[in-house]
Amino acid sequence: MQKFNQVGKIEKVHDALQVQVDGWTLGTLVIGAGDVSKLLKGRTVNVNFVQQRPGREAFIGYAGTAVLSRSGKAVNVKIEARLMTAPLAQVQRVLSGQQLAARLSAPAPVIDADRVQREAIDAGLVRGF
Repeated sequence: MQKFNQVGKIEKVHDALQVQVDGWTLGTLVIGAGDVSKLLKGRTVNVNFVQQRPGREAFIGYAGTAVLSRSGKAVNVKIEARLMTAPLAQVQRVLSGQQLAARLSAPAPVIDADRVQREAIDAGLVRGF
């Protein structure tokens, strides 16, 4: 069974969904209010990032996509090459105001145990002062 680690959350902001991903620094990730109903109907929608700059208009750029999973039980979010998922039931409770945030998770990295075993015992240590 695959292990998942929490990497962020999805919250409702006005009628849109804000996607918070640990380590993301380019702006606020948003699924637009007009796209939320499309997402819930199974369509692929854009995830955009919004950058607020003092004294200037907000800049909106493309960050990735969001779509329902094949089973229809989760919302899959893809930002750059990173695939994350949130339970659909939690997202629906967030949209209805019953829950503050939905957990956003990503598959835990798979470790190549054979490669790790072949490394020298002092691999990765700083050599020298």
